[in-house]
Amino acid sequence: MSWAIRASTQSEVADTDLERANNGRLVAIGSVAGDRTVTRFPLETYVARVLAGEAEQNAPDAELEALAIAIRTYATFNAGRHARDGFDLCDTTHCQVMRAATAATRRAALVTAGRVLTWRGAPAEIFYSADCGGRSESASAVWPGADLPYLTSIKDDVHEEDVPWTYEVGLRDVQGVLAQKGFAGERLKDVRVASHTASGRVATLRLNGLEPDVIAGDQFRLLIGARSLRSTAFSVEKHGDRLEFTGRGYGHGVGMCVIGAGRRARRGETAGQILAQYYPGLAVTSLDALPPRFKIDTLTTTPTPAPSAVLPPRPTPPPVSALAAPATPPSLTLRGVGASSDLQAVAVRAQEAMARTLGVPTTPITIEMHDSVEGFRQATGRPWWVSASIAGTTVDLAPTALLAQGDGVEMTLRNVLAQAMVAGEFSGRPEWVRVGAGRYFSRQTPLAPPEPKAKLKCPADAELTLAISAVAQREAEARAEACFARAYAATKDWRAVR
Repeated sequence: MSWAIRASTQSEVADTDLERANNGRLVAIGSVAGDRTVTRFPLETYVARVLAGEAEQNAPDAELEALAIAIRTYATFNAGRHARDGFDLCDTTHCQVMRAATAATRRAALVTAGRVLTWRGAPAEIFYSADCGGRSESASAVWPGADLPYLTSIKDDVHEEDVPWTYEVGLRDVQGVLAQKGFAGERLKDVRVASHTASGRVATLRLNGLEPDVIAGDQFRLLIGARSLRSTAFSVEKHGDRLEFTGRGYGHGVGMCVIGAGRRARRGETAGQILAQYYPGLAVTSLDALPPRFKIDTLTTTPTPAPSAVLPPRPTPPPVSALAAPATPPSLTLRGVGASSDLQAVAVRAQEAMARTLGVPTTPITIEMHDSVEGFRQATGRPWWVSASIAGTTVDLAPTALLAQGDGVEMTLRNVLAQAMVAGEFSGRPEWVRVGAGRYFSRQTPLAPPEPKAKLKCPADAELTLAISAVAQREAEARAEACFARAYAATKDWRAVR
């Protein structure tokens, strides 16, 4: 496959040239830290600035042009990713890093102005990384559920002379990091690779001495630090009380390899050939040729910040047997593509039921409905087997069709609304208390508590938040509910469960 992308010129390109090529497209960029200032950039100016942040220094033209198209595609597909914060994209590695544009990055943005990669007539969901180390990674290996046929593991034959990197760290230091994320255990004795992905990267690691004793390779890398553990293409050996990692590449390895793109450009490949290597099956299309819904524009509304999740204090809470009507009218906002008046009624009914059961007022809650698993995953970062994500008093829900295949829409709503209502009261307690409470109170017939002498191990926080599979997630949540049921039967007060 070859694409016609016109060659760049060596004339100076000013920001005004980019604005003229912009065709009115704006993108709102904000910061997730600091003063949260929002700046609106013409799209092509934004592309030139991200190129300065993401490309190699002194990159050849073909690399810059290929990466410019990838950057523009990413921005188009992810427009509104930070809509709750009042902007489209952030300026960190969570989205795309920006720097001051250079003459070369402005030229590349202008040469490729308005061009994006498309799949089935729409901007494609794509990724790129610094260095794949000789073989790219499939998207589904990094983000379970991202089964994108154009983002599979592909050999990249421009890395034969790469020198492996090494990193050494103490077992005690690793345990300290894992403990902060909910891994329990007295002493981490060893770390071993348990399985690999199809590309040869680490899929899972065995943590000898901790609970849970397994973690996904990409989760481990992010916890240890991406600058230290540069990729999941590594091996690990134990030397006394220290671990030595040896690996290749830098980044998740999905999609275009920036280092590889530069090497391909230097050996004479065009931007089109580079894109065809890393994104097979995609087409380069002008944004002007796409339907209006794909037009990037500045967000016109700023979402109202979610209220605090802390519940009002109740010095003498009534027992569950003495149920009372909510002290305040229902307060629930349902929004998103999947929102409807019928679903709103179901959600309000679920909210009222959980407020009565818990003996609390109906605090304001916002439910974000997602029309696709991909949209839910993009917004929350959770894998496909998780149907809901709770952050304060905002709840993200997977598509209703997926909820119907699981516990059902109403049952899921009761569960997540109960969790949101008790979150403030349970702050600082183990994760199983909140998760167990949601599952327990959402049932029409509560789960019978286990026998007092029955063996039951309550899940560690990491088993609920960093589960490596759907089976592991369900098993951990079931144990959380059983633990809550036993503790609640003993205390008769859900606030006292610890």
